[in-house]
Amino acid sequence: MNPNLKNPSPPEAVRWLQEIAQAVSLREGVEGVARALWTVYASKIPSTREWSRQLHIPVPVLAALRRELEKRDILTPGEGLRLSPAGAKRLEEWFVRHEPVSQTCPACQGRGRILPPEAYPLLEEFRDFCVRRPAVDVTLDQSHATPETGIRKALYLLENGLLGQSLFFAGDDDFISLACWLARKRFLPDPNQWKPIQVIDIDPRYLDVISELSEGAIQVQVQDVREDWPAEWKDNFHVALTDPAYTENAIAVFSARCHHVLRRGGILLLSMPLPDGSSLAGIESNWLGMGWAIREILPRFNEYEGASIHAHQSCLFICEKVFDLPPEKSLPLRYTPFYTGDIRPPGADYECALCEFIISVGPGREFNTIQALKEAGCPECGYTSFRRRGSEKSAAGEAGNPDGA
Repeated sequence: MNPNLKNPSPPEAVRWLQEIAQAVSLREGVEGVARALWTVYASKIPSTREWSRQLHIPVPVLAALRRELEKRDILTPGEGLRLSPAGAKRLEEWFVRHEPVSQTCPACQGRGRILPPEAYPLLEEFRDFCVRRPAVDVTLDQSHATPETGIRKALYLLENGLLGQSLFFAGDDDFISLACWLARKRFLPDPNQWKPIQVIDIDPRYLDVISELSEGAIQVQVQDVREDWPAEWKDNFHVALTDPAYTENAIAVFSARCHHVLRRGGILLLSMPLPDGSSLAGIESNWLGMGWAIREILPRFNEYEGASIHAHQSCLFICEKVFDLPPEKSLPLRYTPFYTGDIRPPGADYECALCEFIISVGPGREFNTIQALKEAGCPECGYTSFRRRGSEKSAAGEAGNPDGA
């Protein structure tokens, strides 16, 4: 039980928490509900998005939990997360009284990093590159990271003496390889000391732009991680970076491919939201079986223009390749379901924010994705902002959300 809940826990509290966990199908169970309530009780949470960032639970799940708590008169409807008088009284009875404190740095918002002034010109140059990124393809779980995220990753490599080493990117719709190339030019002025940068991606649109902007300095190749890889890549790189689809299978496959290309002692930078305990245990078990050791987890490191289901953020996992496995002991890889759409096929009804015309979006329909609908505009009035049915949120900024239609 949540350590802040009085011990022994009141039986009615346990039963009540179980009812809520079952009502919203919360994978984290009673513990998850207790943590969520404690966060609201102990902190001033301005939005469901910030609630998600603190708890590492997807926004739609917490939206369902919020509705359940409003029905039970624990939260009041409206802006922000506010306890009702009855909710405040109940939680005061259940939780230990405390003086509210926060150790979160107001400058970095808990990331542990800020961009130094000497990186500002680099960021502005990289922003110009990011404008050239092709539109995201949500069927491939693409979602653009912010330019600041790209520069943070490049600076992380610089801080750790890795920026000039051989870099391998397993997918790069964020253009992080270009951020690293620009950082090399700014902070490592001797090109003769640079080792190769290799980018593979299933989407040739990104590779074409990366090759053009880097003037051919970055090597690119169309490659699906689910297919066999060139033998010459094995044990050939010092650092691998990837931001895979957020399914256990995809994370396992991308991790295994990065393990294949790295030499022993190589470093993997893998970006993903912090999943629930059961999923994280499965992912870590796979990593240990492959020969990875987790060196560091940096929360809130990555910010996204899309990925709203995860509150526009994810963690950066730093892993080291500590041993090789003989072929007969290699991890068997399962390729399906691979993308999030394989698990939960995308599709929903959207309502035009202007004329309220209803449009069905999804595979096999007139508009395959919300991006396609936005580009075409409402069939009735031409407006380009939409609300998902059952949600008050406009779809005007949902491009790049892996959970979008």
